[in-house]
Amino acid sequence: MKGRKTFSQLGFKKEVVTALKKIRITQSTEVQETIIPKIKQGSHIVFTSQTGSGKTLCFLLGYLQKINPNIGLQAMIITPTKELAQQVAKDIKKVTDQLGLNVGVLYGGREFKGDSRTVKKKNQIMVATPGRLIDHINKKTLKVGDVKYLVYDESDQMFDNGFASDCAYIKRRSAKDVQIVLSSATITSKVEKFMEERLDGYEFLEIGNRIPKKIIQEKVYCEMDDKEELLIKCVKKLKSEGKKQIIIFTNTKDKCFRINRNLGKHKLHATELHGDFKMQERKNHLNGFTSGRVPILITTNVAARGLHIPKVDAIINYDVSQRPEFYVHRIGRTGRMTAKGTEGSGYAITFICKEDIGRFEDIEEIYNAKVTQMDQDFNKI
Repeated sequence: MKGRKTFSQLGFKKEVVTALKKIRITQSTEVQETIIPKIKQGSHIVFTSQTGSGKTLCFLLGYLQKINPNIGLQAMIITPTKELAQQVAKDIKKVTDQLGLNVGVLYGGREFKGDSRTVKKKNQIMVATPGRLIDHINKKTLKVGDVKYLVYDESDQMFDNGFASDCAYIKRRSAKDVQIVLSSATITSKVEKFMEERLDGYEFLEIGNRIPKKIIQEKVYCEMDDKEELLIKCVKKLKSEGKKQIIIFTNTKDKCFRINRNLGKHKLHATELHGDFKMQERKNHLNGFTSGRVPILITTNVAARGLHIPKVDAIINYDVSQRPEFYVHRIGRTGRMTAKGTEGSGYAITFICKEDIGRFEDIEEIYNAKVTQMDQDFNKI
């Protein structure tokens, strides 16, 4: 991106710059250029940035030059879900594997004894979900008393999932002078409470627009009974415009099934993703979509964040999200940052029934969202 600093200009040594070049990263994104120097200075940092902005590398690169490869655990990245833990670890290992640093991953949902190889290895960085990490701390299978660098990733989701007290406990068990970095897509009341009670002297930064500028946002007013027919018409129109990968968001698992059945009747191939599926089923369904084998994903908010979905051409909000921040998470699945650090173009449309009008007006006001009204033939009004 024009005007963005290279990693050499951000003060990184040649071997780090070379490692980044090997994975085709040469220039920083806005969030990296802003946050990395702050982390390197040793401050407690709380920041917000849009989905796909490159924040995972902020955590790694901010701490990287402080981490000693000759000793054990020094940094931890805490995530709300095992899917995100796996993805964050995968992303940072692309760099650390080239630099002789070890990264471990711990998350629930697998046999506890299956973690033995991870905890016995001399890892300098650990990516973990809160519950599983605390299990190891309490069973004394993992020592975290020397950890000086601690990240809470997607903290709004983490605290909504009930992990605020766990995160506070992890901080208490870490080194007394531990440096905290907290990232959050939105600053909720639970995040604010944690910041005020647990972080002394933090710096708060909002990076970029909460809704990427290049996402075209549209809305259609409709009756509840017209939604299924309107959806078929919308999907066919998007496909005719060359939008191949489409995510449909709804508020309930039951609607996922109904929508999938209706799409099938019209010979539109889709898959579902929601909390009723077991881990392997969710992985298989998601892989079908991300690989391009299945062009349509119907999902609840489970796919709004924390999952790696690299290319989405269009978002359809079949239901208006129950909470304003989920609108941002949902449409942030399209228009993601490109490999060069520039904003990609995206498209999102929301179906609005009478009972949704007030809730969607709140979304437009809170996020200053520029949403174009369309008629039911998808012509601009």
